[in-house]
Amino acid sequence: MPKTKQLPQTDWLNYFPSLSNGNKGRLVAIEVISMANGEQPITDATPLFAIDYDPENKGNNCTITTGHNSIDYTHTINTPTEIWQEQDDNGKVISLAISDADDNKTIIIFKS
Repeated sequence: MPKTKQLPQTDWLNYFPSLSNGNKGRLVAIEVISMANGEQPITDATPLFAIDYDPENKGNNCTITTGHNSIDYTHTINTPTEIWQEQDDNGKVISLAISDADDNKTIIIFKS
């Protein structure tokens, strides 16, 4: 049974490099859910390059990049407010939900 937990903001800076290193090349789907535009698919099955977080004193945003050996696509979440992680029974991350200050939610689904 999947486990969902909220990640404290104090952990984001160290969490994303570890997540990125352990999942680089893993296929992801990205979608954005907003009150104004509803559900918008961004990517369907592209390899994760990295997820980076810049803290409040350096821009306060989260950047998701995809691509094989170089960056093909970049999605930036300005002013993230919450991050929820879902893991499978073995502790492998299967999705992230990142909310921002404008009440948008970016969902990253790990495919493989």
